[in-house]
Amino acid sequence: MSATAPSVLRQKPEPLRPFKVGTAGFLLLGTGHLALAAAAAWANPTPQQEASSAAMRAARMTLLGLERTTLEVVHGMSSVMALFVMSCALLALFAAHHSPALIERRTAFGWTLLATSLAGLAISTLFLPPPPIIILTVTSCAFALSLRRAAP
Repeated sequence: MSATAPSVLRQKPEPLRPFKVGTAGFLLLGTGHLALAAAAAWANPTPQQEASSAAMRAARMTLLGLERTTLEVVHGMSSVMALFVMSCALLALFAAHHSPALIERRTAFGWTLLATSLAGLAISTLFLPPPPIIILTVTSCAFALSLRRAAP
């Protein structure tokens, strides 16, 4: 007779929870960016910020027949990108809710979000302050963990 420990079936951790953490990070990134942009617009600018804004207002460009200042282009692109990050996060959450197989298996859906998060992290590390670096580190780890837990 041999004394063996009873076999315990270990359930593989589910990939949906870290996926939701990743999408929540994207949502936080977009909403936080818009909130900070709004707060900065209403705040009293420092002399350096005012000088920078004045220089960007003075620099005009024509884009596809429309004349815009550099300041308008920078604020417009920044706001639109924040909205797109938020909408992508919401779409990913809706997709996960309505088709969890997209997350439970290693699909292009999960890989695309991980690749986007890693690319955003690389760009943020080069050009942006700590908040997006921290958030995108968390989202990258979350999407990677979700893919690791997903079935091949």
